[in-house]
Amino acid sequence: MSAEDSAESQIREVSLQEGYAIWATSYDSEKNALIAVEEHYVDSLLATLPVTTALDVGTGTGRYALKLARRGVTVTAIDQSPEMLTKAQDAARAEGLTIDFQLASLDNDLPFAASQFDFLICTLMLCHVPNLVHAIREFYRVLQSGSHLLITAFHPEAIERGWRTMFRRPEAAYFLPNMLHTRADYLETLAATGFTVLKVIDALLNESPEGYISEALLRDKADMAFCLIVLAQKPL
Repeated sequence: MSAEDSAESQIREVSLQEGYAIWATSYDSEKNALIAVEEHYVDSLLATLPVTTALDVGTGTGRYALKLARRGVTVTAIDQSPEMLTKAQDAARAEGLTIDFQLASLDNDLPFAASQFDFLICTLMLCHVPNLVHAIREFYRVLQSGSHLLITAFHPEAIERGWRTMFRRPEAAYFLPNMLHTRADYLETLAATGFTVLKVIDALLNESPEGYISEALLRDKADMAFCLIVLAQKPL
């Protein structure tokens, strides 16, 4: 998910739809440092939360939808990419898990009733969403009072330094659009919407597992914030 040296490849700027359609074929098999750092924290947080009915916004290939369904949670999962959803559906089917997968985008209102879910997770995709305020307001609307929201994001500090959501193919390095939401934008929007922020984690690049990031890059940017993780709650 980061923009290291891409000089050896042609660089191609692609839309979210085009980018994730191509990326879906290899997304789950790649060594993704951002996902590795994020999952360490998110898995620990999920283990502490009581969840009955969950909405996974931007589920991608279903990483967290599958984990929640394995716990017996009733899961609804949405994504804007048909190709990524197909991968998620195949994975759920292979495990015999029932998950309500739907094609939907945060460019529009969420297609759900108010107060429908007691947990909402949205991971590594708000950096693609132009209207952060609209997205957070929709999260608030569909959550029940007292319920938790867990969001993660490609850290604004990394994006401000010029890092981009990207993946490689032999023929090119593909770069997807990123929005310049600041750390304050996330936290202030959550608070202004009515959420109580319970925990904020700024995970660093040097928390990447061995072999995921080059030693040269780690020496140069070891203390760079890499992933923003926020746990919030809709008050009773």
